[in-house]
Amino acid sequence: MLRLALLLLTLLLAAPATAAPRHDGLDDVPMDALREAMRARPALAQAWFRLKAGDATGARKDLQALVPLDRKDPSTWHLLGIAAAAEGKPVLAAQSLRRSLRLRADGWTVMHLVTNLVDRGRLLDAERVLRRTADALAADPHHARARAWVLVARDDLDGARALLEELEGKSGEAALSWQLSALLAAMGDAPAALAAIRRAVAADPDHPAYRRELYERLRAAGDWQGLVQATSETGSDAVGGGLAPYYRGIGLLRLGRADEAMAAFAAVVEHGRPAAEPLAGAAGYLLQLGQYADAEEAARAALATRPEDAPLHHLLAMTLTRMDREGEALAHYRRASELAPADADHRFDLLVSLCSLGRSAEFESALLRATKDFPEDERLPVLADRCVVPES
Repeated sequence: MLRLALLLLTLLLAAPATAAPRHDGLDDVPMDALREAMRARPALAQAWFRLKAGDATGARKDLQALVPLDRKDPSTWHLLGIAAAAEGKPVLAAQSLRRSLRLRADGWTVMHLVTNLVDRGRLLDAERVLRRTADALAADPHHARARAWVLVARDDLDGARALLEELEGKSGEAALSWQLSALLAAMGDAPAALAAIRRAVAADPDHPAYRRELYERLRAAGDWQGLVQATSETGSDAVGGGLAPYYRGIGLLRLGRADEAMAAFAAVVEHGRPAAEPLAGAAGYLLQLGQYADAEEAARAALATRPEDAPLHHLLAMTLTRMDREGEALAHYRRASELAPADADHRFDLLVSLCSLGRSAEFESALLRATKDFPEDERLPVLADRCVVPES
């Protein structure tokens, strides 16, 4: 089942609103009633800003303090439900959303409550909410989207697809295209999923989640020319973190344009705020391409944000080995093996490094442990025969 709450929260915190912009920090709130309530009540707006800043707990506490001031305000209850969901408190979220819905029929509130219930496996409750609100919200597209979530949960993917395609055709809304793309991918219809995410990006080219999804679907489809084009066009870096040059490098490499690919991967490192994932990926490709200095820089930058990542330590160690800096590499081979003791490759490469450096006593001890831990690894006895090291 799709993680509905995660998808929905991403939509809430990034989707553009349709109202004329006022540049007060609330233009991107997609929920009309809640947005206007926050404009009228600064305390509600402050809770929203805390939520957007990643402080779900602070937002939830602020809203709980506001509830006693007006227990009949549906917007306070609605926003409390959103904050509680973001904090990982689904029961409180559902209780708050129910209170809001009793006070005001609202399609967004229905969608939030239904996704909460679906995520918790309470499909009958979700269907009851839809039935009770069907008359009041018969023409509300968010009520219809909530029905689509229930159809997905009921494994009626064809029904959900038909409903979402109908809604998308009527509105052309980017969020619907994105939701449809996720469903089509789950159904195994990769071409249709790719076409849908293209429509989402066309409708909202600055949305980072849509951009990233497009890059990933182009990569999965092996459309390397399309990937290079998508990551080179205006607005391509909306996804941030250096992901656009990373995916562009992959596309260029698959097209046989190695020099341009190297430049793209190096651009990841030069990005103002590169994320760990594209840094690690770029480091791996740069290592394969023989660009060891750039690979080292990328791997070290990734390790700065993920210091306990065993594959990153292993990647840096291999890079240092290629640069004839085995003494430095050994420390990272050791760390990779400590962090991932069940990884046979990490342990084997540690042994090779010990052998290369002539660390006899440590090699013999590590070989004994590896032989016990990986008795079926055929590389170990071969290495033992070949590695006769002098005493260090």
